Amino acid sequence: PSLSFPDVREAVDRAAKGAPLETHELRDIATGLGLGADIVRYLGRNRETTPALSAVATPLEAFFALNQLKSSIDRSVDAEGNIRESATPELRHLTHHAAGLKQQMRHRLDAILASKRYAEVLQERYFAQREGRYVVPIKDEMRGKIPGIVHDISASGATVFLEPRELVDLNNSIKVADLEVQREVRRILQELSALVAGHASVLLDGLAVLAKLDCIAARSAFGRLVGGQSVVLNDCGRVLLRQARHPLLVLGRERVVANDLLFDDAVRVLVISGPNTGGKTVTLKIVGLFALMVRAGLPLPCAADSEMAVFPEIYADIGDAQDLAKDLSSFSAHMTQMVQLLQQASPGRSKALVLLDEPVTSTDPAEGAALAEALLLRLADLNMKVVATTHYNQLKVLAQSKPGFRNASVEFDVGTLSPTYRLIMGLPGGSSAIEIAGRLGMEEAILDHAMSLLNRDDRSLDQVLGELQEKQRRMNEDAARAAELRAEAERAASEATEIAERLRASEREERKGTKKKLTDELLRARAQVQGIVEEVKRERTLVKAREAKEKLAEVEVRQQPRLSDSAGTIPVDRLRIGDRIEVTRLGKTGTLLEAPQGKKRVRIRVGDVEMSVA
Repeated sequence: PSLSFPDVREAVDRAAKGAPLETHELRDIATGLGLGADIVRYLGRNRETTPALSAVATPLEAFFALNQLKSSIDRSVDAEGNIRESATPELRHLTHHAAGLKQQMRHRLDAILASKRYAEVLQERYFAQREGRYVVPIKDEMRGKIPGIVHDISASGATVFLEPRELVDLNNSIKVADLEVQREVRRILQELSALVAGHASVLLDGLAVLAKLDCIAARSAFGRLVGGQSVVLNDCGRVLLRQARHPLLVLGRERVVANDLLFDDAVRVLVISGPNTGGKTVTLKIVGLFALMVRAGLPLPCAADSEMAVFPEIYADIGDAQDLAKDLSSFSAHMTQMVQLLQQASPGRSKALVLLDEPVTSTDPAEGAALAEALLLRLADLNMKVVATTHYNQLKVLAQSKPGFRNASVEFDVGTLSPTYRLIMGLPGGSSAIEIAGRLGMEEAILDHAMSLLNRDDRSLDQVLGELQEKQRRMNEDAARAAELRAEAERAASEATEIAERLRASEREERKGTKKKLTDELLRARAQVQGIVEEVKRERTLVKAREAKEKLAEVEVRQQPRLSDSAGTIPVDRLRIGDRIEVTRLGKTGTLLEAPQGKKRVRIRVGDVEMSVA
């Protein structure tokens, strides 16, 4: 069912205080009652699949007890929020009476407009209403010729709207009839409002539940829009986000590069470096937004096997906090925020998340780097979870060498001299400012001069970082290719297994058919043997016995090879003379007479008959 419903809490509160409600407010209350009942019925049918929602919606079952209130409103107020003429017999009577009087008035007015007496005094041939009374437009200079009451005058002053004396009594009757209708309507509204007031607490409780369900539905809808997942939550500061995407970029249908942000509870400070416009701040905001989203119960746009910490407090210093009105420079504004953060971030308020976008800039780089390092170390000592972006090489070295710190960087493609927006965990990144300036159109001479002025150590470090990133990029490509080949191999193996199984199944079916055919032949052979035995019994001569034995051996020789091909055999190398063995093809048990001969054949005695079987 739809969860679109109006907020009628204010109307219910006013009704509880004795104030009459408007028709549209009553209509909205009835809509809410109907929606609540629909939701309860829907969840009742789906209780097994939605147990949590069913538990939330349980208070809405009280809405069924308000069915009389809903019926009373439905009977009196239509879907557009108008009082029905049929709301009460009295209202129907009064409405019909007023309509009859107005019909009489229209007949009178038609006669006036058509009469010769009014022909020369009318400005135009129509009638109007002023202050609820019917009037006709009279030329200003002719108003003395028609006795009556002037109710209005046109903007130009050329027309007066006159109620002729002959219409006064009928106008009075219409006015009284309309007032009686209005009085009955007010009485109906007051009565319905009193019914609402009598159930105010139930209505307000139910509306709160509807609002909660609406919020849950909104979260779910948002999750579908951004491809969100319900992830594992923890309270130890562990952040393991796989294929994370900025939700606003996803909503904007922009090309979004998904990244893995993996820093477990052992990492207190993550330092993200890399070029400008490379995605450092976006990554910082992803962590902050995800921290807020899990607290709001929103699905996260990332892989389902991700994990996110629930942070009790979140602090952020992102962007330029310059305030001219307070005479604060960018540096002073940032420092003020850091001071306030440290005052709040006492050891007893640990496990907070702190997001710092290029901390301690807009000042001397050497002092700024030193102050930023000291700040990060202090926040780590306070057990804060810190994510900071930076261009300071000093902070990159700190994150590479200090336990509890970790580097990450946004990738820069040295081939295209442009950022890829991919995050590389474990490696710092160079700022690539000179390369980016060149891509943006800076003069080559200026770029060369800047490169020559760059500190040799910084230049070497940037070169090393660039080479590391390029190596990491190639390794990632190789790993992706290897994973692709492994997946292809697994698919091929699976297909081969499936084909082999189909072949085995086909072979089994074929052997089953062959075995049945041979079994039928064996039954016929047994019948033939039985016939020979019967013949021997009838004619007990030696010649007949020999002939029967020969025929029996002939049948055995003819059938045995085919039976051997269709079924398994007994391992003959384990047999000993005198062993009792069962020949399953013949359904007989015999005694072994000789050890295996060539081609693994043995001689056995079955009853009085000796035979050779394989």
